[in-house]
Amino acid sequence: MSRAAQKQRTREHLYETAMGLFARQGYEVVNVDDIVRAAEVSRGTFYFHFPAKEDVLVEAIRQGEALILRRLAELGASVRLRPLLTATVHGFIEAWDGRRELLPHAGAVALRRVAGVTVEREGDPLRLELGRRVAEAQRQGELRSPLPGPMLADIFLLDVFAALMSWSTTGTPPVEVLVPGVVELFFGGIRGLARAAPGARRAPSPPSPPSTAGRARPPSPRGSRRTAPRSRAAASRRGAPV
Repeated sequence: MSRAAQKQRTREHLYETAMGLFARQGYEVVNVDDIVRAAEVSRGTFYFHFPAKEDVLVEAIRQGEALILRRLAELGASVRLRPLLTATVHGFIEAWDGRRELLPHAGAVALRRVAGVTVEREGDPLRLELGRRVAEAQRQGELRSPLPGPMLADIFLLDVFAALMSWSTTGTPPVEVLVPGVVELFFGGIRGLARAAPGARRAPSPPSPPSTAGRARPPSPRGSRRTAPRSRAAASRRGAPV
């Protein structure tokens, strides 16, 4: 076995060992000493492959995105946007379904990396691919929005992230509800953006309530009360019960 192949094998062994410990014991409980003890390697070997514990989750995110990109490539270049986005959500679920409890931690790591390292955000392969596909859908007339394609792709990924964070804790709603719900949320929001775009026709204002000027006023209730005693007096003179 070559030296490069041995390094890759050691990295994969560390990754699988760490992810197994995270799933069984909890991400926050496990430390680097636990990982190297279970993997039977030195701390130096761990830090050679992963600068910190959270970098194991970064690797999990990258592997999940690679899976999603393969699923999108299988659909072909001519697929319409809705099935493409549907496959994207299914890909996230496929990547994390067996370890949903790690999603909040992975999401927190991803947000810190994206917020702090512009190069990582701008060079993210999944983000770039979705941005390109969304922009193409705009050119083909599938999607109307004043926002650029990459920004719309970011909005979609944030929708997916928020939905998965909630789904990770309970596993609900079921996948057959979650996936189309997230996709429809994106398209529904885009339709709202299109209506709000400059030059778009506005919805008609609701009609104003009819004017009451010149109408006869209803009789005063006070007048009705004044006639009630006379009616009872007349009834008593006739011997009728009051």
